[in-house]
Amino acid sequence: MIEVILFGIAAGLDNLQVSSSLGLLPMERRRMHLLATAFCICELGAALLGLMLGRGLISMIGPMANTLAPALTLMCGLVVLYLAYRSATKGLPDFVNRQAFLFALPVALSVDNVVAGAGVSFSGMPLLAAAVVVGVISAAMACFGLYFANWIRHFLPRRVEVLAGLYLCFFSVRMMLVD
Repeated sequence: MIEVILFGIAAGLDNLQVSSSLGLLPMERRRMHLLATAFCICELGAALLGLMLGRGLISMIGPMANTLAPALTLMCGLVVLYLAYRSATKGLPDFVNRQAFLFALPVALSVDNVVAGAGVSFSGMPLLAAAVVVGVISAAMACFGLYFANWIRHFLPRRVEVLAGLYLCFFSVRMMLVD
């Protein structure tokens, strides 16, 4: 059980870091709830999908997980930086409140949970329970980062979006170099 919990924490670290940056952006409350819901659905669904597809999936989807999430995170960070630079009142709020933004990033970040779901088949825990634990832990980490950062946003300087964009870019490059 401990190894599955640690597996869930490891799978959720990228979600925690990216969602905490997203929480600093000027997002409508309703959209933030939708983004949190998208993270939950994608993280849990991806772990269950990985469990259903089995161990062979690890070798097939592994390279895509190492490329897709960092690339989309970098693209998101660059757009945030550009829009924060261009206009603090119009461009950035429009970007973070778009429908595509709400689903593209959670889907890309959940690819590693597909691999995690396939990987839990090696644990001694019942498979369905192990996949659910991994998905719930990584979804909870994403939601915590999103809501906590949004709360912290009220205490930070006005142009904190620049910091969020820089961190998204830094984190995506680090994901590319480490993986």
